[in-house]
Amino acid sequence: MRDQMDPHGTRGIGTISTLALLAALAAPAWSDRTVIHAGRVLDVVSGQYRDDVLVEIEAGQIQSITEAAGKPPEQAWIDLSNLTVLPGLIDVHTHLCDNSFLGADFDPWALPAASFGIAGATNARTVLEAGFTTVRNVSEPYFAGVALRDAIANGWIRGPRIYASGPMITMTGGHGDWGGWMAAEHQFVTPAEAVADGVVEVRKTVRSHIAQGVDWIKLSATGGFYTSGSIPGATTYSIEEIRAAVEEASKRGFGVAAHAHGDQGIRNAVLAGVRSIEHGGLIEDASFPLLVDHAVVLVMDLLAAHYDLIETAKNYSDKELPAEGAALFRDYTGRFQRAVDAGVTIAFGTDSGVYPHGRNAEQFELMVKAGMTPLQAIQSATVTAASLLQIDSRAGQIAPGMWADLIGVEGDPLVDVSVLEKVQVVIKNGEIIKHSSRRPTDPALAAPPLARDTPLGHDSRVEDSLELVDR
Repeated sequence: MRDQMDPHGTRGIGTISTLALLAALAAPAWSDRTVIHAGRVLDVVSGQYRDDVLVEIEAGQIQSITEAAGKPPEQAWIDLSNLTVLPGLIDVHTHLCDNSFLGADFDPWALPAASFGIAGATNARTVLEAGFTTVRNVSEPYFAGVALRDAIANGWIRGPRIYASGPMITMTGGHGDWGGWMAAEHQFVTPAEAVADGVVEVRKTVRSHIAQGVDWIKLSATGGFYTSGSIPGATTYSIEEIRAAVEEASKRGFGVAAHAHGDQGIRNAVLAGVRSIEHGGLIEDASFPLLVDHAVVLVMDLLAAHYDLIETAKNYSDKELPAEGAALFRDYTGRFQRAVDAGVTIAFGTDSGVYPHGRNAEQFELMVKAGMTPLQAIQSATVTAASLLQIDSRAGQIAPGMWADLIGVEGDPLVDVSVLEKVQVVIKNGEIIKHSSRRPTDPALAAPPLARDTPLGHDSRVEDSLELVDR
């Protein structure tokens, strides 16, 4: 399996052009050692602040955290002394190549397949600048999310670290089987969808996805909202079919995420061994202990639900649901509250693409209104999300040995979690991605050339090597 500590090993996307090489060599020098002066740093495990500290970074990794008192101010290479500093945020349910939020008049299948990658490149930068340094991108047509992951890892574009699945695996007629939408001219060797029926086909499809270089497997255990004729509460795959996917994925150490709204589909997925349930819109209280006992993480996308049911008031009268818009959203947040009270592990996932990318942090306030404390909401997007992705030894906290992924905000997110919607500073791998107050002419804060991601975030500039590793 790909090392979970470094899912961004370069894959076959070619060699650097002469122009790109010259541009990188001409870029400003980037120091391997950085010292950040933070006004205060949040320990997301304890919920305690550490005031007036220096965070030393080298080769993209946090080396130490020490008291700033008595240290010469010029040692603070990046001055965040007026900000609260937190770990880079993690969203475990994104669709960076999907612009469904553009509405019913927007038909992505009328566009060339390459459009998905172009959209992904734009959305990835937007989400990164919103403070999300890592995402799990669950399901994109044509394996566009895998290609996007590799483009970022190889330094072609800037974006969050991506843990990518292939197209969501679904049964014939299931959620994600787009049917008539799939015009013949879009049917390439790499398909837009992944339809598999029965244990044998499911196993083969999972194997195919692994061969394409995915990090996760996603399948549909119930119907969904965005597929015509699909019923969200209806069960699709059997326990045996889901278990086949889990067994194949586990051979390589990969997890399975199950799209599941209906309660029976949720129970089937949990009993089959999936690692996470996505959505859980119709989960019953009696199923909460099952998730707890099996250590399955629940990912409830409150922001996407709010956008669909409240902001745009979409009509889902054909989905056999018990209520309309606002009432459905109240029901959803009520289930969220009861899941929190029942001790279910909840990770931060927003279903970006349903709503405009970059608004991800708005979900924090929705989670707090639905029953979480601000600290719990922050933990869902840091330590809990990192644990689900099995990168908790490298991400989710500000501590020595962790990737140097940091954000800076004004105010106290433990008092007003909405301050996370206005991130002032974003640092990924020790590289300044966004600094709202920096002076563009200040050479010390000049952005470095694009660099490939590595286990420790090392700056792999082209002077080190002209080779991009092909697999």
